[in-house]
Amino acid sequence: MRPVRTVAAVMFAAAVAVTGCTAHATAVHPSAAPAAPVAETPVSLAPTHPAAAPQPPAATPSPAVGRAPVLADGRYDAYISTVDSRRHRLVVDLVQVFNGQAAVAAAVADGKPSDTAQYLSTYVRNQNPRLRTLPLARDLRLDLRGGDCEAPRNQQLSKLATDARLMSGATHTYYFTLTVSGGAVHRIQEFLAINAC
Repeated sequence: MRPVRTVAAVMFAAAVAVTGCTAHATAVHPSAAPAAPVAETPVSLAPTHPAAAPQPPAATPSPAVGRAPVLADGRYDAYISTVDSRRHRLVVDLVQVFNGQAAVAAAVADGKPSDTAQYLSTYVRNQNPRLRTLPLARDLRLDLRGGDCEAPRNQQLSKLATDARLMSGATHTYYFTLTVSGGAVHRIQEFLAINAC
C-alpha cells in the first residue's frame, strides 16, 4: 500500500508543480510569449445590445432624386438659375460678393488686370458650380430693383426670373441675397453685380 501512496503523492506533486510553474511563468514574464498584434476596430456610438445576434451593416440610403441639401439658417449671396413658381422653389448657385477695395483685390487675385479691376465697386466670385434647390416660404418677401412690391406674387416671380437671366457680357447683371430660415427662402433682395455706369 505504501508504493501506491508514494506514486499518488509523486503524481500529485508533479501536477501541482506543472500547474504552479505555468501560472508563475505567465505572471512573472508576460512578455515571454509575445501577443499577436491587435487591429484597432472603430468604436460605434450606437447603442449595443449584447444579447442580440449580430446584424449585418445597414445599407446607406441613397439620396432621393431631385432632393437638394438644405442650407442652414442665414443669409446667402447667389445667382438664381431657375425660378419655379409652379412648385414654389428656386435653383441657386451660391457666390461670394466683394465691395469697394475688397472687390478690386479679389478681382486682381482672380486674374483680372489691375487697370480694369481698379474701377470695380462690386465683384462677384463664383468658384463652385454646385446648384441647390430651395423651397420658397409662404411669407416670401421680394425686394427687386424697380419692382412693384404691391404686384401679385406671380408677377414678382416673373420679374425675378427675368432679372436672374440678364447678362452684361459674360457677367450676371444681378446677384441676390437670400434669407433662409427653416430650410426655406423667406426673403430675396436684388443687387447689381456690375458697375452702375
